[in-house]
Amino acid sequence: MAEMSPGAGEKLISGASRKLGLGHLKMAKFMFLIISAIVCVIIFYANTSVIGRRSLFALFMTKEDHNGDHGAGAAAYSNNADEDIGESRMIKAGHDEEETTLPLNEEDGEGEQQQNDDWIMSSTTSRRPRKSLIMKTILLRPPTVRNASVQIYNLAPGGGGAPEHISTATDYNIFVIYTKENYQLHVKFELFAKSLLKFANSGMLLHLHVLTDETSGHSVEQILESEIRRYRRSIIYSLYSMHLCAEQVMDIVNTMTPYFSSTPKSYYSDALFFLSLGLHRIADENMERAILLDCDIVFRADVRLLFNEFEKFAPDHLFGLAPELTPVYRHILYRYRANYPQTDFGSPFYLPPSQQQQQQQQMAANMVSEESSLVLHNGHKLHKLDRFHGPAKHGYPGLNSGVVLLHLQRIRKSSLYHHQLQDGQVRRLTSKYMFKGHLGDQDFFTLLGYEFPNLIYRLDCVWNRQLCTWWKDHGYSDVFDKYFTCKGRIKMYHGNCNARVPE
Repeated sequence: MAEMSPGAGEKLISGASRKLGLGHLKMAKFMFLIISAIVCVIIFYANTSVIGRRSLFALFMTKEDHNGDHGAGAAAYSNNADEDIGESRMIKAGHDEEETTLPLNEEDGEGEQQQNDDWIMSSTTSRRPRKSLIMKTILLRPPTVRNASVQIYNLAPGGGGAPEHISTATDYNIFVIYTKENYQLHVKFELFAKSLLKFANSGMLLHLHVLTDETSGHSVEQILESEIRRYRRSIIYSLYSMHLCAEQVMDIVNTMTPYFSSTPKSYYSDALFFLSLGLHRIADENMERAILLDCDIVFRADVRLLFNEFEKFAPDHLFGLAPELTPVYRHILYRYRANYPQTDFGSPFYLPPSQQQQQQQQMAANMVSEESSLVLHNGHKLHKLDRFHGPAKHGYPGLNSGVVLLHLQRIRKSSLYHHQLQDGQVRRLTSKYMFKGHLGDQDFFTLLGYEFPNLIYRLDCVWNRQLCTWWKDHGYSDVFDKYFTCKGRIKMYHGNCNARVPE
C-alpha cells in the first residue's frame, strides 16, 4: 500500500473536521430553532389569554370560508370576561346555509307555538330549589371604630341573621361569574370590587351574587372584606356553586353550543358563556330585575345610575345591552352582507350622514314587504325599523354581553323568548343570517336583537366602553375606528382582551 504523504493526511483530517464542524453547526442551528419554538409556545400560553388562543384557532377554521374577504383578518375573539376562565375552543363546522322560513305569525307556526307553549315555559323555567345553589349569604358592614374588624352577619337560614335595626332588603342585585381563579382574574376582580364600592352611593345596599367555586370563593370574601374596610360601604354577597348553576342551564347550553361556541371540552366551561340566557332560573323567583357583569368591568360612576336604565325600558324589553365596538360581526356576517349589501347588520353604530340617508331609503322600501314591516307573535308587535331607538340613525354592529340588564319578571313570562331558545328557532336564525358564531350568549343576543329589536333595550356604549383592539391588527384597520367610537362621558370600562383600563 502506498504511503500517504504528511501533507495529504493533514488535508484529509482538515476536510473531515470541517465537514464534522459543519454538521455540528447545522445540528446546533436546528436544535436552537426547536428550543426557540418551544419557548415561544410556553411564553404565548403564559401571557396570552384564551381570547388570543381562540382567535388563532378561529383564524384557521374560518380561512376556508373567507377567501377574498379581509383574508388577513380572518380571526375571531371573545369579548367576555369569562374567556379567561373557560377553555380554548375551536369553531365548529357550519350548519346548512339555506334559509329556513318559520314565520311565527303564520297559521302553522302559531298552531305549533300554541301547542308547545306550556312545554316550553315549564322546561325553560324549571330548576332545583334556589337555596341549594347558594353556598352562603353574608352581610358585610364597615367597622364602627377605627382598627376594628369588619362586621359580618350570616344571613343563611339558621345563621343568626342581622340585628333587627339593620335592613337587608335591596333591589340592587348584581351577578358576576368568578371561577377557576388565576392571577390575572384575581387582579380583575379586585379592581371590579374596588371601583364598584368606590363609586357606589353610601346610602345604597348592594347585593352581589357571585357564581364561583370553593377555592375562588375564598378570594372573593377576602377582597370584599378588604374593600369594605377601605371605602366603608355595606354589601350583601351570596356565593353560588358554579357547578350546580351550570346544571340549571344545561339544556340551553346543549342547544346553543353547536351554533355559538367553539369545540367544547367540558360542559362546565361552556356553561360560563350561556348563563345569562338562563339566569332567570338561578335568581330568586321573587327577584324582578338584575344586572349581570363581566368581572373585567371597571366603574367610573355610581352603579345606581345603571339600575336607573331599567326605567327607560319599553313594555316589551326583556334585556338591555350596549353595542359591540369592534367589527367582529362584520367579519362573521361577511356572506350575509355580500348577499345583502344594503343591510345595517354588522355596520358601525355611528353611521355617516350619507349612509344614514341610504339606510332610510332602503328601510322605506322594505316597509312594503311582509318580513320587515312587523312580526306578530301572541299579540306582540315587533317593528323591524327601530333597531336602536330610531329609523336609520344607527347601524347594528351587534351586541356585547359584558353588561346585561335583565328584567327577570318579564323574561320568566315571555313565551316568545322561551320559544327562541328552542333548537329549531336557533337553527332558523343562524341559517337565515348565514351565521357561524363563537362568542356564546353574545351571538344569541345579537341575532335576537336584530330579529326582534323590541325585546332588547339598547344601552348606551358609555355603560360598556370596550377596550379590545384585537381586530385593528387583524385585517380591519381601515374600518376599526368607525366601530370603536363611543361618544359621551364613560361610566364603565370593559377591559376585554386583557386591555388596560385608563387611569
